[in-house]
Amino acid sequence: MKKSLVAVAELAAVTGAMAEVTISGFVDGGVQSTRSTTTGGISSTTTSAGSNGAGQSQLTFAASEDLGTGTTAFANIRVNPDIFDTGTATATIASDVSEIGLRGAFGSVLVGRDYGIDFGTHGAADASGWTSGAKGVVHNTSSGISNAVVYILPTFVEGLGIVLARGLAGNAGGNGDATAYKLTYKTGGFMGEYAAYTSTTTSTSVWTEDFTIGGTATDTETLAVGGTVKGSAIALTYDLGVAKLHGGMFNSSASADGDQKASSYMYGVSAPFGATTLGLTISGADRTNAANTTKKATGYRVKAGYSFSKRTSGYAAYGSESKSSTTAKDTQTMVGVIHNF
Repeated sequence: MKKSLVAVAELAAVTGAMAEVTISGFVDGGVQSTRSTTTGGISSTTTSAGSNGAGQSQLTFAASEDLGTGTTAFANIRVNPDIFDTGTATATIASDVSEIGLRGAFGSVLVGRDYGIDFGTHGAADASGWTSGAKGVVHNTSSGISNAVVYILPTFVEGLGIVLARGLAGNAGGNGDATAYKLTYKTGGFMGEYAAYTSTTTSTSVWTEDFTIGGTATDTETLAVGGTVKGSAIALTYDLGVAKLHGGMFNSSASADGDQKASSYMYGVSAPFGATTLGLTISGADRTNAANTTKKATGYRVKAGYSFSKRTSGYAAYGSESKSSTTAKDTQTMVGVIHNF
């Protein structure tokens, strides 16, 4: 539920116009237990409290103003307050998606910080409810684009959405800059989405060549400056009414100093049963380093959500993932509550 405030004092006095501000967000809290088995067969269990259902809590301030002639100015600032103690005296607040722009018959033009162009594509393919980092859904990570200029085209074909983005890192030679686009098509119960990006590497660019399963260290390779990293993602969903089918494929590669590449897939089904929604996702992924060594992983995750009201819901989930040809394995159980406002 959004809380609306109308800023009228100085703005109305000077221009006669009014800007509407809305405050919205959600708080996520729960408990999770993770059991890890190393490649040496040693198991351990950890239990923690955190924002496990959505992966974070959010607070969004959104403002808009009607400029006339069908044009609206808008701005959004989103932060992620951490309601759990991280060892500091106060909770931390991390920046999230923030933007300012104009929209009208020409579409929307905005600048600011956004998620990777393929972040929502991953989410659409995950029937268990997208929570980045949750155990059981192995995948290629989404590539974020900060300091981006984004153009959302107006609707030329019913059901078709087109987004173009250009990330500007501000480095010499354009290192770190990125170009991305996304196509989304919806008709009836069908939704198809394709997203792709290309970026150049910087002095801090690395390639992740392993999976953090069973306590495995996140091995990385430093990529040469000025190389190219590419990625693509496709998601397909079909709503049958009694159930919804989900599927997706994701690929990425780097050509800075080798032929590193990664691919992953996921598919599943979600179904409502009154106030309860159940979802199951099955996934697999592989990552290849410059030496042409490939690591593989598979997993599955099942999640149940229950709506206590329009704004409050509970969740419970179980996930399992393992590295192929090893004993490394993680299982995770979580329960919690999310309250929207």
